Amino acid sequence: MQKKIRFIFSGICFMSALFTTSCNEWYNHPLGNNFSLWDGDGDEDRIIVYCEGRCHGGIQVVPTRERQANNGEYVEAATSNNKWIIVKTLQMKDSKENYYFVDKYFRIKNLDCLKANCDSILQSYVMGPFDENMFKERKLELGIDLDF
Repeated sequence: MQKKIRFIFSGICFMSALFTTSCNEWYNHPLGNNFSLWDGDGDEDRIIVYCEGRCHGGIQVVPTRERQANNGEYVEAATSNNKWIIVKTLQMKDSKENYYFVDKYFRIKNLDCLKANCDSILQSYVMGPFDENMFKERKLELGIDLDF
């Protein structure tokens, strides 16, 4: 019964995702500071979103909507600490791995995202995509002690 309910709810989430990034508690993995890894309906739907309060909608952070649509990019792994999120993605189009850093120390709370470009503000705290070697170099430079 739970599987059937999950399937029905997944369909509802997929339909709402056509209009906005939507997430629910079953697929939501908190990464701190209002960031979550959203599993979606399958691996190719895994994204990092920024959601304030209960996560029922949010701003897509990694990969960007364009990269997801054009390259089939999705999150393969993500982990976080108090300051950083590190993300490994896979581009299905080119079978290419990409790596990102998200600096979690910023706030867009109380901003009217219809007037301010919240997506652009969020993206200014995202570094990447990097290949694996460049990612490792930057990780050392930034002093990030996280692994997948």
